[in-house]
Amino acid sequence: MSEALIFDKYGKYKRSRTSRKQIRESVFNRALVILVIALCLILVGELVFHFVIAPRMTVRTVTIKSDSSLSKEEILAIAGIEESVYYYNLDTVQMVEDLEGLAQVREAVVEKVFPDALNITLYGRAPLAMFFFTTPEGASIPLVIDDQGVVFEIGSGVSEWDLPVITGVKFQQLRVGMKLPERVRPILQDLRTLQNQEPDLFRLISELRLISKSTGVLEILLYPIQYPVRLRLSAGLDPAAMRNALIILDLLAGQEALRRVRELDMRSGEVVYRMEEG
Repeated sequence: MSEALIFDKYGKYKRSRTSRKQIRESVFNRALVILVIALCLILVGELVFHFVIAPRMTVRTVTIKSDSSLSKEEILAIAGIEESVYYYNLDTVQMVEDLEGLAQVREAVVEKVFPDALNITLYGRAPLAMFFFTTPEGASIPLVIDDQGVVFEIGSGVSEWDLPVITGVKFQQLRVGMKLPERVRPILQDLRTLQNQEPDLFRLISELRLISKSTGVLEILLYPIQYPVRLRLSAGLDPAAMRNALIILDLLAGQEALRRVRELDMRSGEVVYRMEEG
């Protein structure tokens, strides 16, 4: 406790002691005033930043990484990026939705980097197979799909022709962004695995004809490029079964018996020969 000098009516002084409670209250009041002042300063700083500084912060750097066929100008236009755009006005969620709305884009990632940068990364769709759409006039128009079954190139926009042709599925209309039925997806995944891991086998496929059975199961008729014999497969592209079939076809070709074989049925795990009639 601290002491204070207090004089009585006769001019003499006596000692008085200030309680610890009064000291604590004094210190608390001072700290409270300092805290209120600090909070006011922070609030003023926030207001100045949001209403004065932030609205004037423009995006100065836009970095684009893309493996799609879209140009930088097209990407910026679709994302809504103009010459002078404010950092805090950027809506990255909307940008992602707009960019992924393009059939050529499989995935879009948009990131703001404080204080004045924007990063855009686009992952394009990779060609996997082709379809041919027949118009009412009889014209045949090529379509390219990826492993998700999305049509992202049509007609003169087709950039790659060395792809297997898939038949047995018909489109009711012709437009970019169409998608194959979900039940075809496993076959497309098998085809993508072949393309990535067994490119030699992938390049040997000329056509995959999809046959829908009454049970809803899909079967595949695979037409190799170098042999006039088709392979009948269950709903899957097994690399081991394909290699086995190619070995058999090589043997038949060496024995000049290949011209009498119409089909190799691989569905049961055993090879069943189907011969030409007569």
